[in-house]
Amino acid sequence: MSGRVSTGLKRLDQCLEGGYESGIVTEIYGEPGSGKTNLVLFSSLYSSRMGKVIFIDTEGVSTERISQMERSDSVLSNIKFFRIRSYEEQLESVPKILNLVRSMNDVVLLVFDTITIHYRAEREIRSELRRKTSNTLITQIEMLNNIAASKDIPVIIVNQVYMDKTTGEVQPVGGSALSHAAKAIFKIQKLSGGKRELVVVKHRSLPEDLKCSFSITDTGIE
Repeated sequence: MSGRVSTGLKRLDQCLEGGYESGIVTEIYGEPGSGKTNLVLFSSLYSSRMGKVIFIDTEGVSTERISQMERSDSVLSNIKFFRIRSYEEQLESVPKILNLVRSMNDVVLLVFDTITIHYRAEREIRSELRRKTSNTLITQIEMLNNIAASKDIPVIIVNQVYMDKTTGEVQPVGGSALSHAAKAIFKIQKLSGGKRELVVVKHRSLPEDLKCSFSITDTGIE
């Protein structure tokens, strides 16, 4: 079994048999407000105590939320945030960021939140480029898989969802391009009172439909 990197929360680690699997891409998806960013921020802050964390941000991470979770400057200095504001910028920046990661020896986690937001906007606005944007998304996933394997670290990609009109079910954006590339897929479901469930959709060693509970709090997750 591959190594694991802690989520930062003991109850999730116990449920996931140690946390996020190293050497692979893990996809986390869920509806807006489900807690995806809260989870990956919390995990990033925890991992930054052990080494460098690369956080690719396409939505604008709340600095206020970060300060609620962590106040230590030494911990925060170990997270390198890269802000991406458009799909063209994503296409240009991601290879450069990953080249930087290849040159580093102390990276313990890479997070991409959210990988499909600009891709989705590009598809909707410029439908004639759907094939092109799909292919470039696949290329980025392949690069992230290579980084995960070569550095033996978890790479976490956060994804948006849409309503499948045929099935009436919520599905992650990106279709088979992401589902085939990610060796682990987790869905976050929002329950009442700040409670959440992380559901295993796909994993090499964990059972499908395994549910792991956690809660969103003022200072992070618990």
